Amino acid sequence: MKKLIFFAALLLTTAFTACEKEEVGGTATQSVAGQWYVTIDAVDDNGTPIHVPQYDEDGNLTKYNDGEDYFDVGRTLMLTYNTAGNASDEMWIDNMGVGNFAADYASYYKTYGFFPTYTIKAKVKINQNALTFSSTEAENFGEGYEWWTKVTKKDSLWNDVLDEDGNKIMVDSMFHAEYAMPVTIEGKILPMAGTQNNGSKADSIVFFVTYKNDPWYPGDGYAKYKVSGIRYSGLAEND
Repeated sequence: MKKLIFFAALLLTTAFTACEKEEVGGTATQSVAGQWYVTIDAVDDNGTPIHVPQYDEDGNLTKYNDGEDYFDVGRTLMLTYNTAGNASDEMWIDNMGVGNFAADYASYYKTYGFFPTYTIKAKVKINQNALTFSSTEAENFGEGYEWWTKVTKKDSLWNDVLDEDGNKIMVDSMFHAEYAMPVTIEGKILPMAGTQNNGSKADSIVFFVTYKNDPWYPGDGYAKYKVSGIRYSGLAEND
């Protein structure tokens, strides 16, 4: 209730004054915060998904490197939310681990070596009047991954440690860790510019992101990634 009303004691004529309850406000970034359905494309300088022919060493066309849904994750949820300090000029962009290929791409190790992680969890500066946001090589706290193997346990003299039956004791050992790369981001939120599956209008989000030291650029033919979508409605018919 907006106001809390104190009940007067029976037969007493003293009137109690109503007290205002403090309103529970939103965060300092509520105009740009939310959950978003997005897709991720690899695009050229104009923002158009790439469609680059790939050839083998003999010059034969093997495939087209298509930038649409570049990471093959389809439509996925992403978050924008206020920082711990609730500042009005910055927020987090968090794609909740999308782009961490530790599981999906582990088999690529022998061919490509260590595969980078493209998750995003980074702070960006925001202009709430213009509904824009950006970062320049921002630290990326996105989920990384680790490579582990079995090795023989060693003692302080670096001798093999054996069990009671004389067998080597094997232990897990991490031999490589991959972390999300710093990100440069330029983006904007467009009020009511998107359309849900049920036809209703919704806010739209679009931003371009590049990763520092991205090993696949420019070899794969793209200039940056385009992340775009609409605000999550919470309705099953729009999922």
